[in-house]
Amino acid sequence: MKPRVLVIDDEEVIRKRLRKLFILEGYMVYIAGSGPQGLKILRGIKDKDRGPIEVVTLDIRMPGMEGTEVLEKIKQEMPQTEVIMITGHGAVESAIQALRAGAFDYITKPIEYDQLALAITRALEKQLNITERQRAEEDLKESEEKYRELINTSIDAVIAIDPEMMVIVWNQGAARIFGYQEKEMLGQSLMKIVPERFQGKKKKGFAHFISTGSGPIIGKVTEIYGLRKDGTEFPVELSLSSRKVGDTCITTAIVRDITERKNTERALQESRTNFYNIVERSNDGIIIVDKKGITLFVNKTLESILRRKKEELLGEMFGLPMTSGEMTEIDIVRTSGGPGTGEMAVVQTEWEGEDAYLASMRDITERKWAEEAQERLSRQLQAQVSELEAFSYGIAHDLRSPLVSIEGFSRLLREDMQDQKAENVQEDIRLLESGVKRMQGFLNDTLEYSRSGQMIKRTNGIAFGEIVTEVITEFNEQISKIGLTVSIAKTFPKICIDRTRIKQVLTNLVQNSIKYRDKTIPLKIEIGHYRSRNEIVFFVRDNGPGIDASEVGKLFDLFYRGTADGEGSGIGLAVVKKIIEAHGGRIWVQQGQSGKGTTVCFTLPEQSGIKKDNNNGKD
Repeated sequence: MKPRVLVIDDEEVIRKRLRKLFILEGYMVYIAGSGPQGLKILRGIKDKDRGPIEVVTLDIRMPGMEGTEVLEKIKQEMPQTEVIMITGHGAVESAIQALRAGAFDYITKPIEYDQLALAITRALEKQLNITERQRAEEDLKESEEKYRELINTSIDAVIAIDPEMMVIVWNQGAARIFGYQEKEMLGQSLMKIVPERFQGKKKKGFAHFISTGSGPIIGKVTEIYGLRKDGTEFPVELSLSSRKVGDTCITTAIVRDITERKNTERALQESRTNFYNIVERSNDGIIIVDKKGITLFVNKTLESILRRKKEELLGEMFGLPMTSGEMTEIDIVRTSGGPGTGEMAVVQTEWEGEDAYLASMRDITERKWAEEAQERLSRQLQAQVSELEAFSYGIAHDLRSPLVSIEGFSRLLREDMQDQKAENVQEDIRLLESGVKRMQGFLNDTLEYSRSGQMIKRTNGIAFGEIVTEVITEFNEQISKIGLTVSIAKTFPKICIDRTRIKQVLTNLVQNSIKYRDKTIPLKIEIGHYRSRNEIVFFVRDNGPGIDASEVGKLFDLFYRGTADGEGSGIGLAVVKKIIEAHGGRIWVQQGQSGKGTTVCFTLPEQSGIKKDNNNGKD
């Protein structure tokens, strides 16, 4: 029958390679991915009376059940089976324990397959060709040699002590770590390298373990402090194992100097503490996300900017593109208080060993508001300057005509008085008075325009329908005289306005419809309203000659006159516009083609806190 080999290893690649190697060597090969699975195979073959498997290769480090634990069970249940341990570099303690527990040999990674094949051959030879006693002696000798080789080449301190806590083994690693040479420590108490503060009560428990080989510290890695020859203390990792030699318990201590690691951990902790102190106190919002955009860290300022708690943000997608570079402007989406504007700069960083992005965000919402307000004020100022220029030009232009008339008629009056033409004097005086009245009317209109955007006293709950009724009543005489038809909406909303000013607006618009009507047809005027999105639009519509499209844009300009004869001051509709805008509304002409009538539309603020369009404007 072919020799049988069981491979127990949690790495699939190694299992496949060893299986191929052993098949080529002529062995019957079994494969297991874990210790429990390997034990199940061994027991199953044994239970079928086929005898125990000759050789097992066993990985010393596996998840779940460690290789040393599997080794102990194999040796307890099938002592004839030889076990070859597969171990990594630096696993000194585990290799020593495995050899002490009965492992035949060990092979270090990366695996030298020739050495492994030779070890299996030797294991089989042990079972087939050498007597048990001879092989036991050779195994003991070889095990001791491997033991000495392991402890002498270990970078860690390997120290063996007897039940009296006297040192019986002291390797080069111990000499390097503690500063004592082997001859200085052999036969000396282990307490020589233990700081006094770790002696006392702890010493009693330690002594109990030394003498019995049992206790809570067996098989565990403990962090304590060692004492060097120069008297300095330093942190170490300590692991203990024990074995019986006859009736004597021998304890082996593996000691590793972890000073550098502790210093690194301390420096890392200090660095993290400094980082958190700086970041948490930063006036800018700080966020760290991974390469997928998942939020890993946020500071308190960012919580304030986004108005969300840290617990809501961590582990969630940040939602903004992360591109390293200069400061960019972004839109801030908040859970409350409305949106905002921010500036964000991104840099690549590392977070807990992984590549990440760090973004600093600054809330510039108020600054943007200030800039926009400044820009609006600048535009308003420019508009006012332009308006003032036009105003000054218009005044100069329109005052010149009556002044020239007054000057001319004054000269005529003087000449007629000198010539004693009494019949002409009265006409001259009448013409002078007419010029003065024109000038006075123009100055009054100009004064009205200057005041139209000021002194707005709004009152809530004004019934717009009542204002319409009052305005139409004032035109009753003209309505009867020219045959005017006025249609008014059945209901109007209540609004928040300056009643007197809005009455002035309606009066001016109705007056213009009458003044510029088509006298060949009956005049019709309609006053109503409609809702457009979130505002109410009021309108005054007539069936007059309309306005040419080229003139629509000029209609509300200061000193614009809609007739060639130049009647009026050209200030009326400019006043209307200023009043509407002072209320926060807009005004425009809806139709600009001549011959189709004119519709003037304007918006006004509604009364707050009531249902829309719920009254007839008369209550």
